[in-house]
Amino acid sequence: MSSNPARPQRSPAEIEDIILRKIFLVTLTEPSSSSPVDPRIAYLELTAAEILSEGRDLRLYRDLVERVLIDRLSGSFPGAEPPFEYLVGCYRRAFDESKKISSMKDAAVRSQMEDAVRQARKLCVSYCRIHLSNPEMFGGGGGGSGSEGSSSLNVSPLLPYVFGEVSTGMDGFITGSSGSHSVIKAPPGFMDEFFKEGDYDSLENILKQLYEDLRGAVLKVSVLGNFQQPLRALMLLVNYPVGAKALINHLWWIPKGAYLNGRVIEMTSILGPFFHVSALPDQSIFKSLPDVGQQCFSEAATRRPSDLLSSFTTIKTVMNNLYTGLSEIILALLKNPETRESVLEYLAEVINRNASRAHLQVDPISCASAGMFVNLSAVMLRLCEPFLDANLTKQDKIDPKYVFYSNRLDLRPLTAMHASSEEVTAWIEKNNSGVDDGSKLHTDGDNRFLQSQEASSSGSGHSTSPEKPKYPFICECFFMTARALNLGLLKAFSDYKHLAQDIARFENTLSTLKAMQGQTANPQINLEIARLEKEIELYSQEKLCFEAQVLRDGDLIQRALSYYRLMVVWLVRMVGGFRMPLPAECPWEFACMPEHFVEDAMELLIFASRIPKALDGLLLDDFMNFIIMFMASPEYIRNPYLRAKMVEVLNCWMPRRSGSTATASLFEGHQLSLEYVVRNLLKLYVDIEFTGSHTQFYDKFNIRHNIAELLEYLWQVPSHRNMWRQIAKEEEKGVYLNFLNFLINDSIYLLDESLNKILELKELEAEMSNTAEWERRPAQERQERTQLFQSQENIIRIDMKLANEDVSMLAFTSEQITAPFLLPEMVERVASMLNYFLLQLVGPQRKSLTLKDPEKYEFRPKQLLKQIVQIYVHLSRGDSENIFPAAISKDGRSYKDQLFGAAAEVLRKIGEDGRVIHDFLDLGVKAKRAATEAMDAEETLGEIPDEFLDPIQYTLMKDPVILPSSRIIVDKPVIQRHLLSDNTDPFNRSHLTSDMLIPAVELKARIEEFVKSQRLKKQGEGISLQAAKEMIQTTNDEMLID
Repeated sequence: MSSNPARPQRSPAEIEDIILRKIFLVTLTEPSSSSPVDPRIAYLELTAAEILSEGRDLRLYRDLVERVLIDRLSGSFPGAEPPFEYLVGCYRRAFDESKKISSMKDAAVRSQMEDAVRQARKLCVSYCRIHLSNPEMFGGGGGGSGSEGSSSLNVSPLLPYVFGEVSTGMDGFITGSSGSHSVIKAPPGFMDEFFKEGDYDSLENILKQLYEDLRGAVLKVSVLGNFQQPLRALMLLVNYPVGAKALINHLWWIPKGAYLNGRVIEMTSILGPFFHVSALPDQSIFKSLPDVGQQCFSEAATRRPSDLLSSFTTIKTVMNNLYTGLSEIILALLKNPETRESVLEYLAEVINRNASRAHLQVDPISCASAGMFVNLSAVMLRLCEPFLDANLTKQDKIDPKYVFYSNRLDLRPLTAMHASSEEVTAWIEKNNSGVDDGSKLHTDGDNRFLQSQEASSSGSGHSTSPEKPKYPFICECFFMTARALNLGLLKAFSDYKHLAQDIARFENTLSTLKAMQGQTANPQINLEIARLEKEIELYSQEKLCFEAQVLRDGDLIQRALSYYRLMVVWLVRMVGGFRMPLPAECPWEFACMPEHFVEDAMELLIFASRIPKALDGLLLDDFMNFIIMFMASPEYIRNPYLRAKMVEVLNCWMPRRSGSTATASLFEGHQLSLEYVVRNLLKLYVDIEFTGSHTQFYDKFNIRHNIAELLEYLWQVPSHRNMWRQIAKEEEKGVYLNFLNFLINDSIYLLDESLNKILELKELEAEMSNTAEWERRPAQERQERTQLFQSQENIIRIDMKLANEDVSMLAFTSEQITAPFLLPEMVERVASMLNYFLLQLVGPQRKSLTLKDPEKYEFRPKQLLKQIVQIYVHLSRGDSENIFPAAISKDGRSYKDQLFGAAAEVLRKIGEDGRVIHDFLDLGVKAKRAATEAMDAEETLGEIPDEFLDPIQYTLMKDPVILPSSRIIVDKPVIQRHLLSDNTDPFNRSHLTSDMLIPAVELKARIEEFVKSQRLKKQGEGISLQAAKEMIQTTNDEMLID
């Protein structure tokens, strides 16, 4: 029986030779010219000769592989690949061979071949490291041109393989061809073997080159560019322990140098350009491409809403990818004990070097961009997430002493809540002096926060030296986030607000210029219009960029709100929790906390309240409690503008303004609110009179406007109205009297100012309506007069709005609360105000206040008159002692009895309630009678001695008191009226309060005696005169004739 001859079985040595030749693309025998050969295969002639001289077969054995590899890399072979590509190719072929080996049936041969291939792979990786560390060691390996873009751009040949490792299907859709990166897929297992099995020294330079390449890949790249590939590549590298170590040891991790500033760190550090990627505008020399404003928002007014919405969504999505990537990188480095400290140092350096970003004007050359700090804010908020749970269970890890003793963040120069910088320093020195040895900054009790073993930022246990106290990571993260938000997210809100204001101002100027353009041909005006239109377009693009990245990112705002909820809860712990009243003395730790911690929380709440649905699902009770506790507590928060900002928050939460029923419960079903919100609003209304600022006079009107709106709303809530009445009764001669005094002061000033401005406006109107005369004036003068006209219009509109609010509040409160209005120190002031308003509205000058469109200026004279008359009537009805008519008639400046009749006529025409008109006229009669009686009384008293006259009003004193420092005697109601506005002695400006007044008992008795004697004397004269008359009447005619 015949059969085919069996193929001779290869020996293990032959199999190994075949596999290794395939892997390394080399041959030790001269290729035959007749058979086709892979041009990449290199004939190692010299190596073959050496092997033969050693008496060995011309086969590749594993012990020869390294020598063969060196000869292949060192030689020059036509058509061969460059060294790095060749070595990676060898690794790939080794991987392919290992798959074939796995199907071998002979276990012994299979194991032997697997060892050979494993060794080949190790050699490939090892020589990859050697080549990348020393590129000149091997002379190029033949005619290869090098890896794409590697030598010309001086980037690592490994970079395309790193990109290949992290590439996704979406990378092909990256905007702009300039943003694409060369991508080569590395063989499976190559990267892990390259980075995991090499020692640090062999990899350090390779990794440092990669980090520089990745930094360069995103330098000046905007959110529309390809930053995601380099970001994922960076993440890949830092996840290797050796990669993390190389990053923080890089010279550019934290750049050094005499000229180091915030911008230098942003542009030159390894992470800086990644944080710079943004949609927000930046200084032109640092501008990133593609230009987001130009590409997404140019000529936005003409774009379809759906196009804008698509741009907003894209930017928000891509920015969140950046936030997530950066957070994962920072977190990976923080979890590594060897790199944690360096990461915290980097973050602190970025924050400290950019402290001047908090200034109103930011220098873009020395400070990092808004984009970097918004990104940093977002990353820090993500790092805070583990301790922002609903119950805030980790807040005890946050040590307030970090503010004083941390050498990482520079917090001590910041403006404190209540303490001055000198007081903070003195307090620290006092606390340090109580420590037994110099190695401890805190007493045992103080160290309760520092003993945590959990997530310590610099090891565990206590501080061992005063230079480096130890704090848990939660504590470090909390304070770094506070600073990052202050310089980043909150600054972005401020920038957005200023952009909106600038656009509004430009648009106003543009409308004025266009109006002038129609009147005269002036090339200069045309140029100015073109310039303004260009500015408005640019600013509008920038505004929409802010809106896209910040305002429309609900997740970012929600995270920030959660963080600030922790902030206010943590601050309140220092004062004993959410309880009222507050302790009489402010704890020093609270007093020394940076003021911006609270200011930023309030600013965020204001902005969030104006963004639809931003507050949805958020617990606002803690914020409400905090605001109620501190808005009227200057002993805790010194800055009156900060406390006023709290009122602005409450103003945003009024149900009719917030558009949310959820906020109504904060006012109407909230225990602290029901008990304290009206009380504290009234107190703040008084406190804000003196802010210490050079603009305090004008600032108070804006602040009181917010308070007035809130109080008007609260008056309509029965529980708050009842509390208001109770406060008025309890504080009749205290804060409520002061509140009324300032309310009246403001009403008089605002209405007087408005009416005077109306007269000025009418003069300007008359000028402009005389067309012939107006056209003859120079263009510059016409522009200035037009701008003045618009300015006057705005002033009238604002002042009238505020005056209306004040008069309205006087009207609705006086209906149920009359007693404080009728106090001796107040009643004449109230009467004078009402008389003045009545004179302006129905007196001889009323026709001069006629406007074409009074509603445009919030000027509603009929409504104003009704409210003034209602106040008169309310006070008259509550005047059980009949003192109000006399106070009305005493006003020598504005009182005229005819005004009551004139006002009644107007009221009848506009349909006022007949009972009100009747009571008002009745009051007029009483006032006229009181005026007659006053004249009689004055005649009775005759000439009054100077010592009985009040030196301020020159009226007879009824209750004389001595001022303690100047020793001058004045009438008590007069000085009390003065003290309502100014707590000083009017004669020498020394401090003075009502309780310091000394009764002039002896003088009072003499005055009373004088009055009594003058009346008796008058009565005596009257009796004598009557007797004389009676004698004349009883004499008969006869006697007269006689």
